[in-house]
Amino acid sequence: MGASASKIKFRESLNSLTTRDVSPDDAAFWDELWKIPSSAEEVFELLTPPAARRLRDERFENLATLFTQATAQLCQIVETPYTIYFDQALNCVRVLTRVLPFLLEKGDLGESDAGVELLCWGDAAAEERRKRKEGKKKKGKGDKKHSGKSEEDEEEFDDEDDEEDNQEPLALLVVHAAMHMLFLPQFTCDFYEEESSPSDLDQYSSSSESESDSENDDEDESHSEDRSNDSDHDQSEMKRRVAKADMETQLEAGLGKVMRIKRGVRIYPSPSAVVWAPGVGFTQDGKCLIGTRNVNEQVLNPELAYTRKYDKNRIEVLRLLLAACSDPLFSPADEYNPLASRWMSIAVAADSPNASCLFYSLLNTVVSYDPSNSSFGGVPGKFASDTHVKLVELSAQVLCVLLDCGLSGDPLQFENKHGEPVVPVTEACKGGFNIFRILLARINQGRDLTIMYRGFVRLLRNSFEAKNGLLMNSQLRLECYQELLVLLWKTLEENPLFLDFILTRCDVCELVVPLCYLMHVSRKESAQVGLVHICTFILLKLSGERSFGVSLNRPFRTKLPCDLPLFTGSHADLVCITLHKIVVSGSYRLVPLYSCFLTVICNYSPYWRSMSLVSSVKLVNLFELFSSPKFLYSGEKAYRHVALLLEIFNNVIQYQYNGNQHLVYAIVRRKDSFGRLASLTLPKAIHQCEKAFPVSEHPEYDADTAEQVAALSIQDVDEKGNPINEEDDATMTTNEDSTLTGIRERFVPTEAWIAELRSSLPIETVNRLLQHLVPVVDEMCERKNGVVDEIEILEVFKEITMVGLLPVPHAIVIRKYQPNQYTSIWFTAFLWGVIFLRSQKPPIFDGKCIELFQVSNEEAEP
Repeated sequence: MGASASKIKFRESLNSLTTRDVSPDDAAFWDELWKIPSSAEEVFELLTPPAARRLRDERFENLATLFTQATAQLCQIVETPYTIYFDQALNCVRVLTRVLPFLLEKGDLGESDAGVELLCWGDAAAEERRKRKEGKKKKGKGDKKHSGKSEEDEEEFDDEDDEEDNQEPLALLVVHAAMHMLFLPQFTCDFYEEESSPSDLDQYSSSSESESDSENDDEDESHSEDRSNDSDHDQSEMKRRVAKADMETQLEAGLGKVMRIKRGVRIYPSPSAVVWAPGVGFTQDGKCLIGTRNVNEQVLNPELAYTRKYDKNRIEVLRLLLAACSDPLFSPADEYNPLASRWMSIAVAADSPNASCLFYSLLNTVVSYDPSNSSFGGVPGKFASDTHVKLVELSAQVLCVLLDCGLSGDPLQFENKHGEPVVPVTEACKGGFNIFRILLARINQGRDLTIMYRGFVRLLRNSFEAKNGLLMNSQLRLECYQELLVLLWKTLEENPLFLDFILTRCDVCELVVPLCYLMHVSRKESAQVGLVHICTFILLKLSGERSFGVSLNRPFRTKLPCDLPLFTGSHADLVCITLHKIVVSGSYRLVPLYSCFLTVICNYSPYWRSMSLVSSVKLVNLFELFSSPKFLYSGEKAYRHVALLLEIFNNVIQYQYNGNQHLVYAIVRRKDSFGRLASLTLPKAIHQCEKAFPVSEHPEYDADTAEQVAALSIQDVDEKGNPINEEDDATMTTNEDSTLTGIRERFVPTEAWIAELRSSLPIETVNRLLQHLVPVVDEMCERKNGVVDEIEILEVFKEITMVGLLPVPHAIVIRKYQPNQYTSIWFTAFLWGVIFLRSQKPPIFDGKCIELFQVSNEEAEP
């Protein structure tokens, strides 16, 4: 059958399904449907969203048969993976991928429908069988005599009922079949041998009571065995030092002990030879380094290399898994519950097949990818594998989705007596358990953390390195930056060692540069507002650590292909200049992030050793902007931005005065701006407010509701991390009664507001500075008839000491990001919004019934 003929035949079959009732017993029709050669594009093109909804609403029995038979065939192919049936299996995968989102529109989180519930979960049928069994039990032995049935017959019927009761719901079968098919020999991986491990005999492996893992003893044994050879001894010594460093990092986080337990659910990736790519837990030649199993037991990849020849099939099955987990799309954001989806609960359960292998496959496919090796002769796309790039992007999406449900994972390490990682049975049986979050939280080896960090840096830096090559576009440019940022965020949130590791063992500035670049180039695009949000959240998370502020003092020398002002300075200057650029020339939809921007700078300002001239001018410009009537009187709490800027100035003046003459000079030059704020009275405030906002005009900027979209909570802590209780803490919460675009009453200053303003603005340090330095500058100008070189003034400021002239240095306050339900919902909506836009070829999801976010009527573009 030719391509055109098969397409016509497939169209006719689909038309029959939507226009007439097709009996489940019509074997000729159904067998022919599954055997018609069809591509994913043809399935999505011919089964349009209106047709899929008609099939669901008007011919539900046909849809039920389609869904049931496709699922049954996938289960069969998992049991008997013969290559002659693979094309038929792909047809089933494509059809299920197409119809599942339309079923989920009326599933758990969408509009509940009894028919969909019965089809996917079979609850009604199970209840009916239970009632039937109870009815049989109530009949006495006398009924048996009259019925003419023997006890053997009754037992046979009871066995049939028990078999029906044990039948798994179709939803579970679909998800499990997809998980199995991602590691099906000759379909998505090569043939492999089952690993022999004593713990395979029992899911719950037994061992001795909880005890500390004797890692140091193992290291000593390895050290003594290699003493006979000097080179081996040196290698052993290096390994010992690395292991010691890893242990120190783990001990600092309270995670240094590996607990041995009697009963646990094994989460070792088995068979380890099927993992798709090297990286975390796996070496280039296929050795598995997870847990403390003996090296001799570790399995090599059969071909000693990781193959890409199954990428197309992996993509198809990953799309099916993504479609099966898409019910969050059909829940309103304010009603979304990350624990409510039964589909996702199946995918992340402790007994989910191949879950550990899938986790390491998805993670390593992403972090081990190198865009610079994807081009040939400077011509990406012609020789690069577009299929593998798509697999990388889809792997990032699926992994983020699987990490976005359930409860956070426990990072404590548990192993059985064979050195294989396990989860305590009590934890695995808890509601909200997520094996993927457990696996991410437990990554604790320096080698693995380094691989993850280097992977994130390499892929994010591709955003500008792809444009910076000697030959334009000399390497393939990725498009999945938003998915990478979500995955980075999930890693920072889930893994307690990762944040400390990248701040103390890595050059975190390598990560800061692409974050700033992506924020800068996306600042004017409404479609990229979410990207700027997540970059801001990551910077805020990092800035809550002292090590981050210290690291930012490293010189910035990278050349970025954008219009940032030229400056000579550090990465702290880069962050400051980027955030200033977003404020003065970014999208209005970024207004909610202004407080976050200033908080980031404020957090690292006590450690800012030498501020560049450009940064100094930009910061003072921001002060003038936020203290102007247009901003200051836009809301009752609008002065918070000014307070944060004053705190930045105070931190630099009090703790880093000697290296920051540029900032001091910029403050002296704009002394009038500080003077106006310090001498503000109620009559002046009312006059300025009325002039800035006539009666008929409402403020364009409202600081009181600006934090609505960010929905971000920030907790004040001291330098040691101890919470500071302050009445005026910088808290951003969702305001459900107002919107950024809504009309509100115009703010009018009052005496109480003036008093609150004066008590909240820490302006005394700047006033003292000006009182001492302004006369010095005036005297120099007088002496030289007004012609004074700036360099001279800076030299004078260097020689002046402010000891005893400024107030007693205040305690350093760091504002840390605090997770809450609003940010969790925001990230879920952002993630699925990205997936929706990036899943248009083929269009897996239709925007008509999506409730999690708004979908414009314009055709979505990836």
